[in-house]
Amino acid sequence: MANTPTTTMRLDPELKDQAMKVLEPLGLNMTGAVTIFLKAVVRENGLPFDMKMGSEGKEE
Repeated sequence: MANTPTTTMRLDPELKDQAMKVLEPLGLNMTGAVTIFLKAVVRENGLPFDMKMGSEGKEE
């Protein structure tokens, strides 16, 4: 593999544990999941999902 730099992220420990419980059965570790996400960001030229405001504050 090419010269791959190490990247450090700060994550909430509970969020990390919850994510790992989802990722491990899929055969993914955090590195694989982040790589998939970043490739999708590049492919979509932005976030690979819609960003919307919650229903809070909206008038019906």
